[in-house]
Amino acid sequence: MRVHVNLDVCQGHARCEDICPEVFATDAVEGKCVILNAEVPPQWEDKARLAVRNCPEGALRVSAQ
Repeated sequence: MRVHVNLDVCQGHARCEDICPEVFATDAVEGKCVILNAEVPPQWEDKARLAVRNCPEGALRVSAQ
């Protein structure tokens, strides 16, 4: 599973990082999402999906690979 971010849509709420800091972080300069692990390890897939679902702007998405 892979995660993707649309930075044009991201508003920097950082819910993704709060829910799954193993995969997501926040850029210190622009305050937007940074993906630490685009290819999500199996043990973090559930948390990463939850983070994607909780993005207020829908800036995150999941793909099979």
